[in-house]
Amino acid sequence: MSVHTIAQTGTGWAVSTPHSAATDAAASTFASAGNAVDAALAAAAMLAVVYPNQCSVGGDLIALVGTADGEVHTVNASGRAPRGVDVDEVAASHRFMPLTGALPVTVPGVVSGWEVLSRRWGTKPLSDALAVAEAAARDGVEVSAGLARGIGREPDKITADPGLRNMFQRGGEFLREGATLRQPQLANSLAMLKVDGAAAMYHGELGEHIVAELRARGSAMSMDDFSRHHVDFDHGIGVRFADREYVSTGGNSQGVFFLAAVRALELLRADGDDLDPLGESAGRVAAVLSRAAMDRDQFLGDADVAEWVLSDDHVRSMTKPQEPPRITGFPAAHGDTVGVTTADSDGLWVSLLQSVFHGFGSGILEPRSGIVLHNRGASFTLRDGSSSRLAGGKRPPHTLMPVLVRQDGLIVGSQAAMGGRAQPQIQAHLVLALAAGASAEAAVSQPRWVLDAAEWDAPIEKTSTVLVEQGVPDRAAHSVAAAGFTVQRLGQQDDEVGHAHVIQASRDGSGDVVFEAATDPRADGSALVGRPVLT
Repeated sequence: MSVHTIAQTGTGWAVSTPHSAATDAAASTFASAGNAVDAALAAAAMLAVVYPNQCSVGGDLIALVGTADGEVHTVNASGRAPRGVDVDEVAASHRFMPLTGALPVTVPGVVSGWEVLSRRWGTKPLSDALAVAEAAARDGVEVSAGLARGIGREPDKITADPGLRNMFQRGGEFLREGATLRQPQLANSLAMLKVDGAAAMYHGELGEHIVAELRARGSAMSMDDFSRHHVDFDHGIGVRFADREYVSTGGNSQGVFFLAAVRALELLRADGDDLDPLGESAGRVAAVLSRAAMDRDQFLGDADVAEWVLSDDHVRSMTKPQEPPRITGFPAAHGDTVGVTTADSDGLWVSLLQSVFHGFGSGILEPRSGIVLHNRGASFTLRDGSSSRLAGGKRPPHTLMPVLVRQDGLIVGSQAAMGGRAQPQIQAHLVLALAAGASAEAAVSQPRWVLDAAEWDAPIEKTSTVLVEQGVPDRAAHSVAAAGFTVQRLGQQDDEVGHAHVIQASRDGSGDVVFEAATDPRADGSALVGRPVLT
């Protein structure tokens, strides 16, 4: 086992994930002649077993795939709200979209994403990845430090649901780090997917179990909603910073707002700003990222707003001094997502994110399938006229935003972050650190700060808070405070600033591709390459 190898440099292939078991599954796939997509899927399936608080067969997926010709393809497997939902009835009963229960559950898209990725770019059957995950679910996995923290953050959610309670409690006590977690029902579901593929979810028994559970809890979800689910493909959207192009996602993903922030930061860089988020320019960086967050909260909906968000006039406005920033809302529930980065020597790259949104999602574990259901629909608003208002058959605003990096027409990097609505800020830290010459390991490991989150459609207004991790220099914290933010100090290596995973490529003296892979020390993961070299 790789056992929390933070970084490696070498040739052949590379993988970085937030859990060592997932990294090992990917490495085994590479060793058996799989490519970067096969390896990413092996990691993704394993993560659904070892991190049920963060991702699940009952969650969503958005990924980027980069090919040897430099093209970047978007795979949006996020699900939609039930077509039969009565929005007026929901609005009459709830001032805001609930965070738990059946109402915020949209059609889970993960399985469809796995299948289309495998069919379009994989070389091995998806069943190979599912078989390894099935065995882990059946035989049991050790509760990691990250999962134990996740359980500790959600005691009420777990206790309230019979499925979660039966899975994560023993004799009335919550599972602790080092305990064995066995998930036989999930293993059976993975076995069914191994044989029948995505049809088991969208046309078969697994979907029927989930729909029955949701309808019993008041949802309008139907098998028709499941059978209508489909994955959307598109080309990634790229913007330049220094000598590299950062590519992410549009549509219902917040990726385009990250890209707008990158464009705004590039304008400041070109004007001579050093843009050090750990230095005296931290306040200016925070102001740009705050503006991007406010734009996202106001304008992100099902329609693609990329053209306006990335327009020259709008991006230029993001660099101008503003009133002290404000966000609206109650504090966000802890967001949970996993990111997978892989690359191979044939020029195939993957940045894949999958998630249940908040910790343990909707707080529903469907007992027959063992599947935790996400609460991605909590991002809808119930306000009239909003672009993100709940509607039948509509995708919710989405935090998942994979990133690939292109230089001179070729893919040279993959980045993925956990952090919910702070993902654009975490990615911006990576962009600035790597542009300043940091190694991949240094970029993911250095202390950082993020904007405090609030739920979409928020009921109160307050001055924005910046969560500052221990180790961030005082000069940066003072700069952030001087820009009008409230500074809240965190501990060292705090989950609140998210997890990041990076792979970079360069050429050695012989012209061979050399990968540098790094995983965030705040997670339980590891980063491996095919043939390590000393650096």
